Amino acid sequence: MQFQVSAINPDAGVLATALRPLDPDARIALDAARGRLEVLTVATGAQVQHVLSTLGWAATPLDQDVHISGGSTCCGHCG
Repeated sequence: MQFQVSAINPDAGVLATALRPLDPDARIALDAARGRLEVLTVATGAQVQHVLSTLGWAATPLDQDVHISGGSTCCGHCG
């Protein structure tokens, strides 16, 4: 699932730690400069959004997948 996030100095490590109780195997790709986040997890979108809100991150789910640097949506054709 992908989100547009608004946070001051978002830190993927902090998010990974906060998600660990829900899914210790969750994977995160964060493009902090663009405010884009991808979370690969067994947790629900609502659970992820709850964790984001407890960290003070405003998050809106993206309707369409976008390329997030380091994320799994890369098809290799960005050139």
